Amino acid sequence: MARSGWIGSAVLVVWMAGAGATEGNEAAPVTRDASFRVRIGRPALATSVHAALEGASRRLAAPACTLVLSEFRDAAGRTLQANLDTLGESGPGYLARIGWYDGQGAAGCLRGRTLAVTASGSRAVWVCPQFALEQRRDPGLAEVTLLHEALHSLGLGEDPPSAAEITSRVVGRCGR
Repeated sequence: MARSGWIGSAVLVVWMAGAGATEGNEAAPVTRDASFRVRIGRPALATSVHAALEGASRRLAAPACTLVLSEFRDAAGRTLQANLDTLGESGPGYLARIGWYDGQGAAGCLRGRTLAVTASGSRAVWVCPQFALEQRRDPGLAEVTLLHEALHSLGLGEDPPSAAEITSRVVGRCGR
């Protein structure tokens, strides 16, 4: 992942297939109508990203899920929650600040099971073509994938923690 300059590749982790939501992860209703910045021309991919963002936003509105932002730090040692606070934004609101782009042809998307990629601190996430199929198969994994990428967008690096560790902690706080 870091070899190509891209970090934050969300990978399918087979051992997570049975992971479930933890107590206290009931999603609170999102109180603001977020206009997600999905800049994808292919309808199937754009629709799947919109659907996953709606679910990810609902998850991130739950207090238990929001705690994942305090578990990770950026390269300067600041929690991702502190970075979000600096922006004066909520977790669900931040998802609307990110640009979600078609990753077809992006180097990070050429790795078979990668669903989305971004760089630490970037507000551009490249969604791989295979995301649409995976979102239909497993909507929860698609939502967790976008949350994973949002953590990178807020400044989280990778290796360490590994993509699997990040996703595992998102699932632990936000459910699957």
